[in-house]
Amino acid sequence: MLTRPPTTAFSPKLSTLAILVVLPPLLYAVFQRSEKTVGSWLGQGFDADTEMLELINSGRLSDSPVGQYLHTLKDRFRGPVVADLLCYLRLYTELALRAKGILLMRENGFEVPVDEATREKFTEMRFLETSIGRTGLLAIQPMLHMSHKDLWQLYMLGK
Repeated sequence: MLTRPPTTAFSPKLSTLAILVVLPPLLYAVFQRSEKTVGSWLGQGFDADTEMLELINSGRLSDSPVGQYLHTLKDRFRGPVVADLLCYLRLYTELALRAKGILLMRENGFEVPVDEATREKFTEMRFLETSIGRTGLLAIQPMLHMSHKDLWQLYMLGK
């Protein structure tokens, strides 16, 4: 007795046609949305980081909400650790700004090498991370706006 193989719900030709019709517009929509999201993220993050760095360098940080938060940490951490927290915040912000600038330049076709000064800042940042400790890093995490994207940009800058 010969049996026929089970028939599939869709023929290969119909499946191929569906893929050719549906996939290109879907990929186009995904890439458009991704491009808008990255542009928005770079712009907003760049402005916030610039403002933070400006506050730190001008000495007006204590008047800001970030400065007030750091002031509350004085009661929970020793003086040198609070100073390291501020140094870490400044260094992180500088590196985040530099990373965003490099990403923007690479997006526009410029190949930008990472200089030795930037590599030294990463070394200093690692030292500060050990000095501050896990608890200190958790305490300042809300100020760092540390997301997976930020970590990725810092990682890309370190390469």
